[in-house]
Amino acid sequence: MMWLLIGAIFMNILNPNDAAAAPSVDASGAMLVDLTTGQVLFSKEEDAMLPPASITKLMTAFLVREAIEAGELSWNQEVTPSTEALALTTKPGLARIPLVNKPYTVKELYDVALIRSANEAAVTLGEAVSGSETAFVELMNERATALGMTQTTFANASGLDSASAGRPGENLTSASDLMKLALAYLTSYPDVLDVTKQAHVDIDGVRFEATNRMLAGRDLAYAGMLGFKTGTTDDAGYCFVGVSTRDGRTVLSVVLGAKTDEGRYTATKALHDYAYSEFVMTPLLRSGEVVPESVFVAGGETEQATVRTTSTFEVLIEKGQDVPSLVYDLPDTTAPLAPDKQVGTVTVDLSESVRYLDGEQPPKAMLVAAETVESASFLTRMTRAFSDFLNEIRLVLGKLSLVDRLELL
Repeated sequence: MMWLLIGAIFMNILNPNDAAAAPSVDASGAMLVDLTTGQVLFSKEEDAMLPPASITKLMTAFLVREAIEAGELSWNQEVTPSTEALALTTKPGLARIPLVNKPYTVKELYDVALIRSANEAAVTLGEAVSGSETAFVELMNERATALGMTQTTFANASGLDSASAGRPGENLTSASDLMKLALAYLTSYPDVLDVTKQAHVDIDGVRFEATNRMLAGRDLAYAGMLGFKTGTTDDAGYCFVGVSTRDGRTVLSVVLGAKTDEGRYTATKALHDYAYSEFVMTPLLRSGEVVPESVFVAGGETEQATVRTTSTFEVLIEKGQDVPSLVYDLPDTTAPLAPDKQVGTVTVDLSESVRYLDGEQPPKAMLVAAETVESASFLTRMTRAFSDFLNEIRLVLGKLSLVDRLELL
């Protein structure tokens, strides 16, 4: 056994570039994506249907934002919480913001729903969009279907369990479905991060801390953290959808069903550290580099032309992993061919170790001609035609038997 242990240590010394082990994530489901490239960097039980708790409010806020963009609501529009919404303020542990029976602007409710996870604010927003929470839940499920969230069903606007929400049914979703929702939100309305990165929110003259402990100024602050949404119930455990940015890259993680409040942040930190420390944007071709493939130029004085890049072509690669093979797409072109004319693209060959989100493709770089190719002269065209004719004859003769050849003679 001692020799086996020594051998294992020795092999690690000989192979210092082996890929680092994926992070340990103590949660029921998780997923990590690099938003810069669309690559999936980590997943754990990504399709398991799990309760998301207050991460449900991402769909609520998303639909509010869509209603505002459609002109159906405005940020300054005032809404008074209903009796049903205000009832949540009287239940122990549920009143994140003690709203009262008075008008609030849609912007105030939107901010406190995202930053402080106010349940009564989420219900009030749903009522403002659809007239009632029941009608709003129907809209939530319709939107989930449109986004391809096939493992998702919504039962209320807040994310509370049925007993606390006072409504039948439970919210269920998956890490992969929440990734679809988060991506749709961030793609359409990236300024939502201007809200979720705030460490506190003020309403009625009172300041409340954000539920996200990883924001700047909080006890578990993480460099580059832009927030997004927390969620906690007894059934769901501790959940967090986190976005951070660093050195020109942005990563998005989903953690569902962590056992403790701190555990969801520990898992999120491990995922984001893994993305930033173990994955590197790696140049495969330099700007202006002539590639080893050439393009066929029909009717050209020469029939092959050299090709070059127009910019650096780089790919996100995990440390210790093999560099993916380059794949060139160079359709035949025609003369005359001028330098810098686009003639094709280059991308990378997909492998089992590299995965992209559904609908995302590996990066591509444009390729252009690196030289001039004039149209072929009359003599060149005739010489080629005669050569092609002889080649056709040779091809036909090669397929004939000896008897057939003698008969031709």
